[in-house]
Amino acid sequence: MAFTGATSGLAAGAQTNDTRMDFALETLYATPPTGNYQALRITGETFKRAESTSRPQEINDLKQVSQSVVTQVQASGTVSGALSSGTFDDLIAGVMGADWSPITPNISGGVYFNITSNTITIAGDSPDVWWSKYTESSGVIRINSPSNSLNNAIFVYGSKDDATHTFNLISGPPISGTLKSANGDAIYVGGILNGNIDKTFTIRKKLLGKFLHYPGSLITQVQIQLQQGQFGTISLDAICADEVKSETDIAASVLAAPGGKVHNTVNNFLGATINGQAPAGCVTQFTCTLARDGNGNDYGNGHASACGVRTGQFTASGSIEFYFRTWDEYDAALDGTQGPIIVKSVDDSGNGYAFMFTNAALRNASVNTSETNQTVKASFDIEGNPTEDGGPTFAIASLIGVAATGS
Repeated sequence: MAFTGATSGLAAGAQTNDTRMDFALETLYATPPTGNYQALRITGETFKRAESTSRPQEINDLKQVSQSVVTQVQASGTVSGALSSGTFDDLIAGVMGADWSPITPNISGGVYFNITSNTITIAGDSPDVWWSKYTESSGVIRINSPSNSLNNAIFVYGSKDDATHTFNLISGPPISGTLKSANGDAIYVGGILNGNIDKTFTIRKKLLGKFLHYPGSLITQVQIQLQQGQFGTISLDAICADEVKSETDIAASVLAAPGGKVHNTVNNFLGATINGQAPAGCVTQFTCTLARDGNGNDYGNGHASACGVRTGQFTASGSIEFYFRTWDEYDAALDGTQGPIIVKSVDDSGNGYAFMFTNAALRNASVNTSETNQTVKASFDIEGNPTEDGGPTFAIASLIGVAATGS
């Protein structure tokens, strides 16, 4: 006899496998939008409501504490996920206070580019054709110029001159003299720099056919980690105005989560450079933490939930660890040398990111001998700082079509 069909009533309660999370950008703080929501790919979440209470110190016959009163309500939590290209871009933009600019690629030929230590200039036949596509006043540039030994080199420009078709660079690898692109060399303009745009989101969690809304969600921290032996991971922290249960689905539609492949730390890890030089030893761990220092909710009389949020100031920090083979990075840390630190990662389809501290210092150098039969590792904290002219601290270049060849 063949038995077919399903068994009902198995679960003791709601199943984590059935949890769905999505989000939308708010146009008005703590007001859930009714348009499209973007689904998330997650490995876990910790969003919850917390109530603060207070008791008056009344004297009474029973020598017991007095009735408590609720003074304020706050919700907060962390979303954890595997690093995949495009999945968390909107929330990363939230912590960076900026918008992503789309990638604009051009291939050198009749129109070409010249690179110096502080400029990239578009020249040749009808450079206006290229230049008209570059609308952002500041941004990120990726150069792939094998003829000049620039393999997906990352630059940041702080301004541009439309009359001379020139990007004015504020960070990038060291360049000696003037380099001219050869036919087939490529320039890609696009990515994100930290800025001054305030963003809050409504995050939703679906359980048992109902929704928990987290309006007024400010992304307070994003941490990305690439560790040997693990897939790339990302975690995002948020503070919210409240947690509100909703019986209805207010979304016009829920957009499917991006389907990019998860980044591994083998062939997907394209290496790190510190002040333009790759460490002699293989990198074993990299972490970058993007945060809003001084953030917090504000509360007033008449309601328990937040009536506003302070977005704080952007800060970037991190850490890096690699096998200890030379004293170069240790000496740079002791000397207080500052410059760009760049780590690149793509998925198997060639899509990913170049994470760039524009003017960072290595701090707290450690080259400990922990036990027998081990290879010594050098580890450093990364302190992100603005560029010398007060420009952005952190940049992310969008990578497309970059071969996942490892480092």
